[in-house]
Amino acid sequence: MKAHIHIFLIVFLASFMPTYAQTPTFEELDFEIDSVKTAYKAVGKNYAFIRSKKGTGGVNKNPLADAIVSAEVTEIVLVFSETESSDLAVREQENQERWENLLRTYPEYFQYSTSYKNLCQCNTKGDAEAFKKVQGFYIYIEGALPKVALPVEEESAPVAKTVKAEEKAAAPAKEAVAEKPMEKAAPAKESVKETPKAAVKETPKETVKETVKETPVVAAVEQPVEENEPAEEEVKAAPKKKPAVAKIRRAKDPKACRPPCYQSGDEDLNAFFKDQITLTKKQKRQGKNLICNVRIQLNLDGTIKKTFVMGQDEVLNQQVTGALTAMNPWNAAVKAGATVKSEVKFNLKFDKETKSLKPADMLINPRPSPKCKCMSDDEIFGSD
Repeated sequence: MKAHIHIFLIVFLASFMPTYAQTPTFEELDFEIDSVKTAYKAVGKNYAFIRSKKGTGGVNKNPLADAIVSAEVTEIVLVFSETESSDLAVREQENQERWENLLRTYPEYFQYSTSYKNLCQCNTKGDAEAFKKVQGFYIYIEGALPKVALPVEEESAPVAKTVKAEEKAAAPAKEAVAEKPMEKAAPAKESVKETPKAAVKETPKETVKETVKETPVVAAVEQPVEENEPAEEEVKAAPKKKPAVAKIRRAKDPKACRPPCYQSGDEDLNAFFKDQITLTKKQKRQGKNLICNVRIQLNLDGTIKKTFVMGQDEVLNQQVTGALTAMNPWNAAVKAGATVKSEVKFNLKFDKETKSLKPADMLINPRPSPKCKCMSDDEIFGSD
């Protein structure tokens, strides 16, 4: 009887094993966002490259990518390109398709400690061909890459042999040429004897004086650099102070929830960007092309941890970045009666009615339920 019970327990527990190793979905991934103006250069050598793919059906496999499925994946970087202002509008959808294709083909890469990054080669004047060659997934692993026999290496071996054969064939010809230089060496020495006197006389003394006068200029340029060194040390020493760590706050209701919201809600968020960002006449004429992607990470108390701003218009990016530095803390996200860290993503688009930038396409992580509404701290936590 006990044996039957043990067998039943083993089968029962085994049925739940796959759930612990279940591959995450795209919505569960947390991405870091970055951009470059030139073609991306891989960091280090311990990585496999996989060409990204939009649509469905997975990505194309390659021998090196297959060889690292059991390795510890530290980071996956998706490199994509945007050379036109209209590319920003479809970025979220196309990147989701790229990541989901990688998830279908290589689910083993998505591990507990793996970090994920979307890196944009954003430059309207950039080299589109150079961008295209390096765009795709870079799978960085811990440790050395496994040795994989690639077809390219096998083809290059005969080429090396033919080069050595040509060098051996050319060796007798070199020896034959080396026998004749002694006959022409005598006239060469005579020409050398005739030239030195004239060469010495032609060098004017004025050139020597000019070079001596130029040396004090170099010394004068080096002096300001030494004066600036203490200032740079003071700037580097300033960020050593660490902010106080926020603590989890408990609500009156253990089931209470709230999405992260700015002050009273969407109206206050819209008013913030309208007041903080003053658009020029030229920017207003751009209309639909005036788009900027914003990502804000929030701490447990609603204070802003990090901000990421990306867009084709560099001037607009700087305006938005400057505005975010003046933003007040948000109302922290609440889940199951406790404050949690959260992230807010949205696009800033030009609104014709208000003639200002307005947030759109809002995405919140963790995703709140439809019942969660923006409320004040007093309503959720009560008055202290």
